[in-house]
Order: sequence, then structure tokens, then C-alpha cells
Amino acid sequence: MRLFLTVFLVANLSHIQAAELIADTFADAKMENRRAQRGSWKFENRTATCTQDDALYAKFANHGPVLWYDKEFTDAVIEFQFKPDAACKTFVFTLNGKEGHVFRFVTSARGTGIRAFPPEAPDHQSIALGRTGPELKADAWTPVKVTLRGAAATVQIGESFSESVEHASLARGKTTLGLGFSFGTLSIKDLRVTTP
Repeated sequence: MRLFLTVFLVANLSHIQAAELIADTFADAKMENRRAQRGSWKFENRTATCTQDDALYAKFANHGPVLWYDKEFTDAVIEFQFKPDAACKTFVFTLNGKEGHVFRFVTSARGTGIRAFPPEAPDHQSIALGRTGPELKADAWTPVKVTLRGAAATVQIGESFSESVEHASLARGKTTLGLGFSFGTLSIKDLRVTTP
């Protein structure tokens, strides 16, 4: 009986401690702490959608449209879905801190690369972490879950890919979450960020 009560209390306390940091249903074009940049983002049917403007892409040094979320956190569980069209070449997930980039994965036709950005590295140089993940899948919703705890991160993409990686620099504080892409059209839905 005592063991049952202990397990019950621990399970329920861990659930209570999880706090919602960001919840974006994309029902509204305006949201506190969200910046839709480098393109004309549309917010309809609980989805954010943008088509790259090639002139803006060139103007911003070959960086495509992005949704930025300003929120300070260290550990988090980040969940969302994205859908690229056939012309989309990359999807980019980025976490930045006060010193610059902290963590990123980029998905393209060549697969997914997961990277850390040690603060001591010059000019935002990154290091590769883990194995290569899945390729960009056109015209289909792809669920993503990124779990960050201290120096460890687990990246789940789609139904079959999960990779756990570790690097000391991942334990740094984060200030900004970015969801971006290059070329074509991308849609995003169901963004939720909670404490683990």
C-alpha cells in the first residue's frame, strides 16, 4: 500500500510541476512573444503558413521565413507539426541563448542533421551530434518532439525517428525558439512548449 501511494504521489506531483511555457494554436495573427518574420505569414484554420519571397531571402543573407518565440527557459519539451510543400528545401529548428545559437536541427532532402553551438567556438561554428535523421517529407504533416534536460536532448521526428544526444553546451539557458524554412511553402501547427 505504501509503495502504491508513493508511486501515485510521485506521478501526480511530476504532472503538476510541468508548466506551459508557450502554447500557440495559430488562431490569431498576433501573439505576445511571437515574431513572424522574413515573409508574409498567414494564420488560418489554426495553422501558420508562409511562402518564401526570394527577394526577402536574398535581403536577409539567404535566410528564409521564420517564426520566433521569445521565452527564457533551460529545460523544456517542445512539440509541434510542420508540413512543407514539394518546393521547400529545408526546415530549420533553432534554439538561441544570450550568446547566440545553442541547438539546431535542419531537415532537407539529404536527411536531418542535429548540431550544438559551443559558446567558445568562433563565428557560430557548430558540431554535429548523433546520426542523420529523416529526409524532408513533402505535403505531409510531420510531428516533432524535442526534449531538453541539462546537457541532453532527445529529438523525435515523425513516427520512427528518435535520437538522444548530449553536449555540455546544451545546458545553457535559452531565450528564443525559431521555426524556419527555405524555399517553397511551409505550414506549422500545434506548437506547445512545457517544462519537462
